[in-house]
Amino acid sequence: MIFSEKLSHIVRQRESLAAFTWLQLGGEAKYFAEPGNLTELAGLIKEASSAGLPIRLLGAGSNLLIREEGVDGLVIHLSTAEMALVSIANDRLTARAGAKLNHVISAAVGAGLGGLEHLAGIPGSVGAAIATNAGITNDDIGSRVASVTLIDRAGNLEKLSGNQLQFGFRRSNLQDNFIVEAEFKLRAGNSAELTRRMQSNWIVRRAAQPVMNSRTAQAFIEPDGTRLADVLEAAGVRDAREGEFAMDWAHPGFVIASGQAKSKDLIALVTRVSRSVEAKSGIQLQSVLKIW
Repeated sequence: MIFSEKLSHIVRQRESLAAFTWLQLGGEAKYFAEPGNLTELAGLIKEASSAGLPIRLLGAGSNLLIREEGVDGLVIHLSTAEMALVSIANDRLTARAGAKLNHVISAAVGAGLGGLEHLAGIPGSVGAAIATNAGITNDDIGSRVASVTLIDRAGNLEKLSGNQLQFGFRRSNLQDNFIVEAEFKLRAGNSAELTRRMQSNWIVRRAAQPVMNSRTAQAFIEPDGTRLADVLEAAGVRDAREGEFAMDWAHPGFVIASGQAKSKDLIALVTRVSRSVEAKSGIQLQSVLKIW
């Protein structure tokens, strides 16, 4: 074991990762850990970095595809209560990276704070949502972020704010960093009205997604200026299939796995759909699927 005695008891070897993703497939992690606090998290990152191990942070696994070959490095699952803490002071909400985005939205709305309720129904954890700047048309989570705390490869905490943070359409300058916490600047509002808006957004978004108990992930997002369903249908790939993976006709942009699905089939499906759409309409689809 390459980890010190103070950390080796929380590190497991050859851990199957399939159960930690919505698609429920993929290989093993060479090393796997679920730190109970920030000290353990910082120690894991520092020791793995010193050993030259690749490091990946795993949140909710909603749009994550793991290859059958697995991950040759350390996967840190932000699953413990300490890694999902949420606190509120005045108009500021602070959330750890492992907190579910929808839990954070509910906490804000319950405290009478607005600004995040439009994101209700978007799956995933806070860390991933910030790294990819999750959002809807004309609005995103980055516009509410006041600061982000990272852990560097030496195990040190670093807080970024203001012009140190850069958010664009479905991207940020934080995607290659280890996000551990974020502070949101929200605005006071009427809790009942905020709840109504949150529930309305949730209903609309859930209607546009497959049922929660299906093995599903979002592969593509709506392109600017046109409907995703239209460009998929025009290219003849709205119901495309590769192996045990298929595009979801009723929920454009989503893919569904069945049977003994393989990651290589989904990669092939996403590639074929992207190329077909670009050849037909010139539109380059953007995928939100993260592949390990």
